[in-house]
Amino acid sequence: MIKLIKTLFVFFLGFNSINTFAQEGEVKLNQDPKLIELMKLKKEVNIETFTSGQYTIQIFNGKYDEGSELMDKLISEQKFKDVFFSFETPYYKIRIGKYVSKLEAIKKLKVVKKTFSSAFILKPN
Repeated sequence: MIKLIKTLFVFFLGFNSINTFAQEGEVKLNQDPKLIELMKLKKEVNIETFTSGQYTIQIFNGKYDEGSELMDKLISEQKFKDVFFSFETPYYKIRIGKYVSKLEAIKKLKVVKKTFSSAFILKPN
């Protein structure tokens, strides 16, 4: 029993006497300011564009003059949060909303159809 106590004593004494050393230092990053600007721009583009998992509701498909007029009206009314005006050959299109689930898009479509009867859900590529 005394031998066991001596062994444990030496064992614990050994742990207490070990000195540990760690590296200390300072990390310095040199980053080009253009990279920061580029990252901000990329974030803005990502916000404006659709991802493959989002749905939207298309409410207009036609000529530029008609689309521009409708777009101005939609912006002034502030009825919809996200309104997008785009050109896809040969027509201009207005789409509203970004919906992650199809169920959300269907619920909003029911409301939108009261004003725009030809509206439909679209899943952009």
